Amino acid sequence: MAEIDVESNDAESGPERSPAGFDAHDQARDLIASDRNGATPSELSPNAFDVTLGDLAADLALDEALLIEIEERGVGGAVRFWERRELAVVLGASGRIGDDVRHDVCLRDNVTIARRSSGGGTVLIGPGALNVTVVLRVSAAGELRSVDSAQRYILSRHAAAIGRLGAAVEVSGSGDLTIAGRKCSGSAQRRLKATVMIHATILCRSFPINLMNTYLCEPKRRPSYRGARSHDEFLTRLPFDRGEIVSALINEWSEIEAFDFAAALGRIDALVAAKFADPAWVERF
Repeated sequence: MAEIDVESNDAESGPERSPAGFDAHDQARDLIASDRNGATPSELSPNAFDVTLGDLAADLALDEALLIEIEERGVGGAVRFWERRELAVVLGASGRIGDDVRHDVCLRDNVTIARRSSGGGTVLIGPGALNVTVVLRVSAAGELRSVDSAQRYILSRHAAAIGRLGAAVEVSGSGDLTIAGRKCSGSAQRRLKATVMIHATILCRSFPINLMNTYLCEPKRRPSYRGARSHDEFLTRLPFDRGEIVSALINEWSEIEAFDFAAALGRIDALVAAKFADPAWVERF
């Protein structure tokens, strides 16, 4: 997994970037192939990036930056993979800390609580939780024009890619991937006028599911197929390592038009300051 610290410029700085921004971009591209069985960056799809930044707020900001940049440029798309080395709780845009998070336990164990810009439920991420961000122009497929069909379109393609590895993955509920009725991935969506972003968190072979009950409350809203099952009873992991899943998804999304990843880096600092590291945003509900 590529993990870098990025020094970025002002979010409104436009296409001109400082050498520091380009250095960070070049470093990221050099590290993208770390889990792809010796593949070199030149062998990767030009729209796929396996990059984890220096802190969680920056990671959330980068996803938002990709969405904004592609919306404003009117071209391109992106698939990004990232995975934190430390445990963290991430709420959806409308998630409620008091309802979703065991706040005192997170404080005791120094587990960061953050909030993303997309909807969906609260998740525990960390080693073994592969975050997959797909950003597409709405014009790329008819299914992307509405919320429900966009979610199913993206997840169905994720399921097909993982299925080719040998797991019988299905799309269940409003945005889950499941194996034999147990959830291995949740998802969330954020839309601008002409661009859509789908977040998915995929539980790989190594993820510690037993810690879900430690840091997360049982959700008040739950899909009908879950019933009364607890986190431990409801969740499962894919029987694959992250590198296998990344490779499968890169191949699945290879048709996406290439996007200049460096263009989004300059937006990170402003987004972190204005939103993702701001307690008013994180604690707003």
